[in-house]
Amino acid sequence: MHLVKASLSTVLFVAASWVSVLHAQTGNGSIQGTVKDSSGAVVPKAKVSIVHTATSREYGSETNDVGFYLFPAMQSGAYQITVEMAGMETWRANMTLIAGQAAAIDTVLKPGATTTTVTVAGDVTPLVTTTNATLSTVLERERIEQLPINGRFITNLLYMTTPGVEPGSVPRVYGLRYATELLQDGAVLENREWQSIPARPPGLDTIAEFRSETNNSSAKLNRPGTFMITTKSGTNEIHGAVFETARNSGFGVARARQDNYTKPPHLVRNEFGASLGGPVVLPKIYDGRNRTFFLFAYEGYRLRQAATRQIAVPTAAMRSGDFSGLADATGRRFTIYDPLTTGAAPTWQRLPFNGNILPAARQTPLSKYLNSITPNAHRR
Repeated sequence: MHLVKASLSTVLFVAASWVSVLHAQTGNGSIQGTVKDSSGAVVPKAKVSIVHTATSREYGSETNDVGFYLFPAMQSGAYQITVEMAGMETWRANMTLIAGQAAAIDTVLKPGATTTTVTVAGDVTPLVTTTNATLSTVLERERIEQLPINGRFITNLLYMTTPGVEPGSVPRVYGLRYATELLQDGAVLENREWQSIPARPPGLDTIAEFRSETNNSSAKLNRPGTFMITTKSGTNEIHGAVFETARNSGFGVARARQDNYTKPPHLVRNEFGASLGGPVVLPKIYDGRNRTFFLFAYEGYRLRQAATRQIAVPTAAMRSGDFSGLADATGRRFTIYDPLTTGAAPTWQRLPFNGNILPAARQTPLSKYLNSITPNAHRR
């Protein structure tokens, strides 16, 4: 019985360890800072609370003996920060946390006659990261929605916005092969059969933010380059979308002409889907506002296409054995030699066919058959 308890404790410890590791790799950020008074002295035991604006989730902490506070593994998005201490004015500000950011928000509290006085600092979002030297690119939700993109693949935005990344089934970073990894909320996204990014990555409506780390990443990551997708969550407001994008060669200009054909090749591409998110509310049973949320999303992709090609085929004269007009692109004539007239060594000299015309008796049945089923040469 004691062995069972020990094993269970070990399993729980390992699971907890993995949870902490996964939190570090999900692309979540952190909020930290130091609280001081107007004289520059640190303020220990100050109460610090943050509220995630979209979900109204509140988190609380207090500063340690050196006035430092930390909120680790926080969901990206807008937050309201409040710092309180007895005998001082309450400090309040707003900030936006992006994926993977370690936001440093330092606070200065002023002496106050009453604790009801509030100092409103406005937007204190850090514009420059000073807590680490990692080179990264972050696409916020607004940029994901606004940047022009052909299709709905998040990987296309990755190639467009991240310096040093080259397209491929496994993207290269600064020329290094197999040096990148794609994560979604901490889980590796990879086609294990081909060791490549999945053919259909997560849909755009499911992605809150996208972070690309390409230099000086943490040692906890497996590759020099890491692409972290952070999934959206539901909020207190019900929100959703329905979309359909289509391209069709039957109308409009489906693609630019690159050959002599006047009719474009067949092309029909449809991308469609829907998403819905909000609080979990079961009338008279459960109200999940500020606590429990859901997000559903589906995307479909259908592509039907054909291609036109141009190839060279024998002319009518060539089909009858007349190669007198055979020439290269510069107009230089070719000479066809009779293989049955090969001379002795060392020159192995052969005689040319008279006028580059092959006698009918020298044409094989196979060549005649192939000529009969090959389309005639024509120009458009």
